[in-house]
Amino acid sequence: MFWIRDIDVLAGGKKFQSLGENALEIDFDISFNDKEEPDVSEVNIYNLSEDSINEIKKQGYCIVNAGYREMGNKACVVSGDIEDVTTDWEGLDKVTKIKVSDGGKEWRQAKLNKTYAEGTKASLIMQDLCGVLGYEVVEINPKEDITYKLGKTIKGYCSDNLKRLVKDTKSKMYINKKRITIRDEKKGNDIGFLLNTETGLVGNPSLNKDDSEDKTDLRESEKEKKKNKEEKKTWKVTCLLNAKIETDSIIKIESKNCNGQFRVVSGKHTKDFNTELVVEEA
Repeated sequence: MFWIRDIDVLAGGKKFQSLGENALEIDFDISFNDKEEPDVSEVNIYNLSEDSINEIKKQGYCIVNAGYREMGNKACVVSGDIEDVTTDWEGLDKVTKIKVSDGGKEWRQAKLNKTYAEGTKASLIMQDLCGVLGYEVVEINPKEDITYKLGKTIKGYCSDNLKRLVKDTKSKMYINKKRITIRDEKKGNDIGFLLNTETGLVGNPSLNKDDSEDKTDLRESEKEKKKNKEEKKTWKVTCLLNAKIETDSIIKIESKNCNGQFRVVSGKHTKDFNTELVVEEA
């Protein structure tokens, strides 16, 4: 079946589209994961006018919506700060490459200097730090919401302080589309989505090599493994591009060799208009 790819890029006060009268060639490489640092993605638009390129540089913000027209699943795949704009020639095409970070500028710049009273909980301080960063809060529910009996002084970059608090509370933290989540690392969001060949599964999932049973016996690394938390097996899964699947999505997978509920650890929306996922059992 032929699938029509539908992409909108909002930048520089304009909307650039892959379909319609003024259609442009657009592609992207958009990553997402449950790590603390904001992701950086790349959006490429071909043969833009100089005026449009200059406007994109001035505005400093970019939103990309993408999906398959026949599936009716177009939605936001990335929104964030424009970190860099470069234009190069590739053969006969002029390619404008836009680097977009998911709240990267705030992450690098926002600061807070404040002293908290005795008995302040970590979650309250996290709320304040996220407020200064300006991110939308999805959830602040640390695994161990510790109480600082003697109070707590916060000084300097919000990002550094949040990292320390996340470590203190044995939690995970990630940013996705300028929304921040802090929670138990095992938790996710059940989006009620069944992924199989009928809903976009491409090929069969494969067990990551590091998680297969066929391993070389490396004694030195065994000691390190014991120190670490119990690791779950992870699978590589590819499906047709689906913006609704993102970090921490819990999805049901049906395939020949992989069945059950899985949590999305990381992923990438690719130029091939696929979504490549790394998942673990939920």
